[in-house]
Amino acid sequence: MQRALPLLSTILILLFSFTSFAQPVPPNCPPTYSAGYNITGDSISFCLDGVNLTANGYATIYATNQYNVDPIPYNPYPWVGGNSILVGQDDIWSGVVNLPFPFCFFGQKYNSVVIGANGQVGFDVSQANGGNAWGSNGWVAPNNNAAMNNCIMSPYHDIDPGEPYPGASITWDIYGTAPCRYMVISWDSIPMFSCTNLLASQQVVLFESTYLIDINIKNKPLCSTWNGGVAHEGVQNANGTAAFMVPGRNGSAWTAANDSYRFTPSGQSSGNFIYYWIDIPTGDTLATGPNLNYYPTSNSQVTIICSAVTDCDTVSAFYADTVNIIVTGNVIADFSSDVHLGCTEDTVNFTNNSVSTAGGTILYQWDFGDLSGSTDVNPTHIYADQNLYTVRLIAEDNGCLDTITKVIDLRHPIIAGFLANPDSVCLGDSLRFEAAALSQPGPGFITYNWSFGDGNSMSTTNTPIWHNYLNPGAYDVQLIVQDTLGCRDTVNHGVYVDEPPFVAFLASKDQICLGEPVSFTDTVAPATQHFFWNFGDGQILTDVHNPTHTFAQAGNYVVSFTGEYLICKDLTVDTTITVNAYPSVDLGPDQSICPGITSSIVLSDNNNPSATHEWNTGEISNAITVTQPGYYWVKASNGECSTTDSIWIQRDCYLNIPNSFSPDGDGLNDYFLPREILSSGLSVFKMKIFNRWGEQIFTTTKIDGRGWDGKYDGKDQPMGVYVYVIDVVFKNNTRKNFKGNVTLVR
Repeated sequence: MQRALPLLSTILILLFSFTSFAQPVPPNCPPTYSAGYNITGDSISFCLDGVNLTANGYATIYATNQYNVDPIPYNPYPWVGGNSILVGQDDIWSGVVNLPFPFCFFGQKYNSVVIGANGQVGFDVSQANGGNAWGSNGWVAPNNNAAMNNCIMSPYHDIDPGEPYPGASITWDIYGTAPCRYMVISWDSIPMFSCTNLLASQQVVLFESTYLIDINIKNKPLCSTWNGGVAHEGVQNANGTAAFMVPGRNGSAWTAANDSYRFTPSGQSSGNFIYYWIDIPTGDTLATGPNLNYYPTSNSQVTIICSAVTDCDTVSAFYADTVNIIVTGNVIADFSSDVHLGCTEDTVNFTNNSVSTAGGTILYQWDFGDLSGSTDVNPTHIYADQNLYTVRLIAEDNGCLDTITKVIDLRHPIIAGFLANPDSVCLGDSLRFEAAALSQPGPGFITYNWSFGDGNSMSTTNTPIWHNYLNPGAYDVQLIVQDTLGCRDTVNHGVYVDEPPFVAFLASKDQICLGEPVSFTDTVAPATQHFFWNFGDGQILTDVHNPTHTFAQAGNYVVSFTGEYLICKDLTVDTTITVNAYPSVDLGPDQSICPGITSSIVLSDNNNPSATHEWNTGEISNAITVTQPGYYWVKASNGECSTTDSIWIQRDCYLNIPNSFSPDGDGLNDYFLPREILSSGLSVFKMKIFNRWGEQIFTTTKIDGRGWDGKYDGKDQPMGVYVYVIDVVFKNNTRKNFKGNVTLVR
């Protein structure tokens, strides 16, 4: 809809009249609001076709990077406001003064200002309470200095609020109502520095929303003898690169009275708007943006909140328009259904619940979803097949249409199916049977009739069930499913019960000697698929009956025998085989002993401390002590594994005296007592031979001599018995005396 401009003018006149009545001095409010909008479009929803509205915003706001400087009629605001500042202070900036509304100046939004003692309004609040330069002679704006940067000069010249003068004041105040408030800063009757008899009165006005700046001068005298008499009237940006000045008043000597100028932002016009469409009864936001496409179901009202986006702020539009939404000619299609199931066909009764406000007679078109339809108000339809059917009803009244679709589920198949989980078990484990999810019966109970193939059966309304078989084998399980309508279906499924596992074996020996083979005899159940021998030494045999195995090293070996089964778990049995090493026995080299003279000899098997020992002496320790010469042996045993070693202990330090000799020159036994043959260990030897008459017939002291040759003075002595006397000293200094008879044989 289009808002008429005369209405807008009337609203503005009323607002202006109200504001003028509220203030004793004309407010000089900007001549128009800063932003507005028009609404056009269709606000009637016929047959629920929806509402289509468009908002067109407009604005008199321009970017503040540029300003037009124009004279306006002199119409100042109150010269004395409610807030005094800089009383008796010269050449200084005020403290921070908070603005009543955001104000844009050269593209930046500000919320506070500082006021200078020399006629400036500054937006650089970092200068608060700091020095305010007075000397501006020779400066021409734009000029980069702290006294002119980012400020309004109204004008900027050297005045002296520190000079007492009756009625002199620097004040500020706020007037008007949003969005057309204004802030007035006045310097009234302030003496000129050095020319204190001359009084300056000047005023700055900041306007909300439009960012206009007015400068009103009641009196600006000229003190030509100080600071060159110069003054600056205008605005300058923050870095001193741009300034917009009143012509002829930029660093020159001039005067003015009852004079006003307006600084109007003149940059790029604002073309960016923000729109919010609001449903008045609920307060909900219906849409954003300039267009509203709305489909209400009943009469309603909508409004819009419109804001114009400036170069530094967002300004709300000046009015909120209300649009009445009218909904007419509405048709609402609806129906319900009553299903009657059967084994071969299903009947559905449809009840029409459609309503209309279009004022005519409703016409109906049914589509039952099976390529058939009807124009009856409340039809009955028979479906020949079980399925999901999408039923559509179209209701029409005076050109208004509405359509509704609903899905009718006529699937109630009796499709027998079941899951055996698992379908193969080991004898003794239970089989779990559950009716499959593809069965979707109609209302009522379902009966499950089970036949397990082993002569047992069960009828139940529950699922799942469990069954145990008493014998292994393959079984055919049958399920008959029947619902309360009498519909039924049958399915068969095979299951398998595996024979229980059995494996066993015997070892020929569980204690063996290294290198000795072990024979194994096994027994397995007929259902065994494969069997495995693991001899514990890294050797594995598969499917070999009754093996023989030889272990390469001594140790304890766990021999396992495993049977693998189709369904039943694998079964493993084992036994331990001990392999004993043969002991390594070493009694060392043969030794000598001098019985009764030298110390004893210890014979030991130190290599096999854990073995059992058996000596030819009858002793069973791993060591024995020997005091006599002879032949000694020991047997060391690890279990049944035995090793034997022997040693000769020879006699040392002895003298063997024969009892006869035959000196017949045959080279055998020709001498009596040859020491090199019949003695050992002698260091001193003395032998004497006497005949039967006591006559000494032979003597010798030779240790290695041959002995007596049976002669005396070179003559053979007759056969007979002779007497010997022998004295010896052994090498261990032991002395012995031997006396006896020897027979000479011819």
